[in-house]
Amino acid sequence: MKKGYIFKREDRWFVAIPDPSYSSGYRIKAPSYSIRSSAQKALRERKDAIESGQVGWISEGDTYYADYIKDYLQFVLTNHSQETLKTYKGVLKDFSIFLKDKYPHIQRLKEFFIRLFEEYKIWLKETGRKDNTVNNHIKVLKTIFNQAIRWELLKKNPIKDVRNISVEDEKTIVSLDTPEKFKLFFERCLAIKPEYYNHYYCTAKLGLRWKEMISLEWDDVDFENAVVSICKKKGFIPKGRTQKDRKPKTRIISAPQDVLDILKSIEHSHEKVFLRDGNPISPKDKSFRRWIVAIVRGTELEGMSRMHEFRHTTGRILGLTHSLHEIKEFLGHTDIRTTERYVRVGDAAKKSMAKSLEQFGRKII
Repeated sequence: MKKGYIFKREDRWFVAIPDPSYSSGYRIKAPSYSIRSSAQKALRERKDAIESGQVGWISEGDTYYADYIKDYLQFVLTNHSQETLKTYKGVLKDFSIFLKDKYPHIQRLKEFFIRLFEEYKIWLKETGRKDNTVNNHIKVLKTIFNQAIRWELLKKNPIKDVRNISVEDEKTIVSLDTPEKFKLFFERCLAIKPEYYNHYYCTAKLGLRWKEMISLEWDDVDFENAVVSICKKKGFIPKGRTQKDRKPKTRIISAPQDVLDILKSIEHSHEKVFLRDGNPISPKDKSFRRWIVAIVRGTELEGMSRMHEFRHTTGRILGLTHSLHEIKEFLGHTDIRTTERYVRVGDAAKKSMAKSLEQFGRKII
């Protein structure tokens, strides 16, 4: 009887297990392994299970859901950031509570069906989740089951046709996308909370994420070449992975002169660039959000409340004169559809486009 084998491809080890539904007689078991001994252990456990009669031939969809999720989370750990892993674990925790309560009999991937996920949406709403949270759960679960298809464990994603909830009360993004709004915010910042001026200004001009700003170190700033690097370091893993080796991607940002001038004016009292009261900023620090609310209160900017809106400010400013692809690279997005949410084409740019079309050729008749 065939019992499988292991093999190496590039720097990863794979386990091939018997499956008569494949022309070769084998299929590759997910996930792959970084060391030979782990792959050998997985194959040994598989052989023991077959010999003891615990498992037989596994056909598409027969994989146990619990086993698949264990493999999938290992895959996420290897290929994505800790932040992504944390998000997926949170969604799966809620989903497992729902399954235990409503569908405890479901064990295998092939047993999931579309109505189950529609009921899950209702369950999330009944347990107090907001519409955006429900949609995020659906998005994550679609991604999880899509990977099962890539690993040839399923033929069809059971959640594929589940629609998102229409979000009517989604928070409007307020950005400083005109010179007047930009000036208004930072003049009020200097008057109300001047010690946060550098943090806010550099974030808005460099398009930094919150964790990128608080993790930035002086070694990441190259004054000679006028660039700032967003790279992996202790306690921080940047978003995005390289295509070749799936390692955390370093983003190089060309810094405008006004940002470089601010950075030069900051005292080098710590390895971190941005501090609060002389100490590194905690990722859980909410004071920066609270002061944004205080700064914009009673102005046309009221409603602005998040550090991430400075990143939207960067995207919208760049959208006036640069292409989506250029902005995508600057902001470090993996998918250009994400960039589209940051960029709004201004009236001046629309008029310029119309002028370009008009000048290209004249009407014949």
